[in-house]
Amino acid sequence: MSRSPAPVVVFAYNRPEHLRGTLEALASADLASESPVRVYADGPRNAAAREGVEAVRAVLADPVWKDRFDRFDVVAAPENKGLARAIVEGVTDTVESAGKVIVLEDDLIVSRDFLRFMNDALDFYQDDPTVGSISGFCPLRTPPAGYTVDVMRVPRNCSTGWATWADRWREVDWDAADAPRLYRDPAFRRRFNAAGSDRVDRLRRQMKGQVSSWSIRFGLWQAASGRDTIFSSVNRLINSGYDGSGVNTRAGEDINPDFRAEGSPYVLTPVETSPAVLRAFRQVYSGSPQARFVRFLRNL
Repeated sequence: MSRSPAPVVVFAYNRPEHLRGTLEALASADLASESPVRVYADGPRNAAAREGVEAVRAVLADPVWKDRFDRFDVVAAPENKGLARAIVEGVTDTVESAGKVIVLEDDLIVSRDFLRFMNDALDFYQDDPTVGSISGFCPLRTPPAGYTVDVMRVPRNCSTGWATWADRWREVDWDAADAPRLYRDPAFRRRFNAAGSDRVDRLRRQMKGQVSSWSIRFGLWQAASGRDTIFSSVNRLINSGYDGSGVNTRAGEDINPDFRAEGSPYVLTPVETSPAVLRAFRQVYSGSPQARFVRFLRNL
């Protein structure tokens, strides 16, 4: 890595112990002392959340964090924004000044080499206009047989331990104007759903106001602009929120709990989408035959 490390933004709400675990792992990672960290702490959604929100802010007030990162800033919202709005605003604010950004949520435990991998990948793929984002997460327990490359190119974004650049983020259409195109352009629909048949259904729920997701809108932009995501071929972080504490992470539904805490050697290289990798992603994210059938009926 020849350039300055990207700033890391962490989004937190009302889980102080999960946040502490995230910051401890991040502070133990290579390059932590050279990395600026900014935490966006959301305000309470209701009275029941107030105690947890205050406990999170107590964790963030601990002076130890300022000694473990290059810089440690906290942006505490006085009112609740919700995760989607908080991420769009927080990432925009940070990436515009730095040109690149690494994004975590408050229940992610990163490997020792996570920051090094993400920064190296941001540098290596920056000038490839077909790459929209980077992820240190791998949903596959093991790569497909015979796949030996240390990264995977997939036409699907990832909201778990990801990174992007200012020029890409600036292009994203948060109004999702390309959504209707999915129903009149079969090729575009196939690309959007290529790495999991859940995508169109998630976007449909977003457009109907049933969910509020920044990620599915970012994914729509990647598909519409012909961008892919570079994934690590081994898992460089795990989610501690699959304990019933998370809104979007339910107990027992962790996609890949396998994790190499010390990291793994890697070589970055230009890479094409592997049909075997794409099939494996599609199997993971499409779910069971019953789930796929129910989703099909909903989307008719």
